[in-house]
Amino acid sequence: MAQQVTYSIVDQSDGRFDLLVLVGARVLHARTGFMTLSETEAEVEFLRELMTAFGAPVVRAAGSDLLNYR
Repeated sequence: MAQQVTYSIVDQSDGRFDLLVLVGARVLHARTGFMTLSETEAEVEFLRELMTAFGAPVVRAAGSDLLNYR
């Protein structure tokens, strides 16, 4: 069964963006240093297309849920 994929885009103080992705409830991945928000959003669309092929729903985290991941 495919697990839900949750993502969050983090705006860093230096103007760059990070993409945090939580697969299921346990595996956290990060891609850091995107120069623009549109570049980050394009990466999310690629992730969405890839995960759709596996039947895994991709949803955006509410607020800073992924930042409080433990």
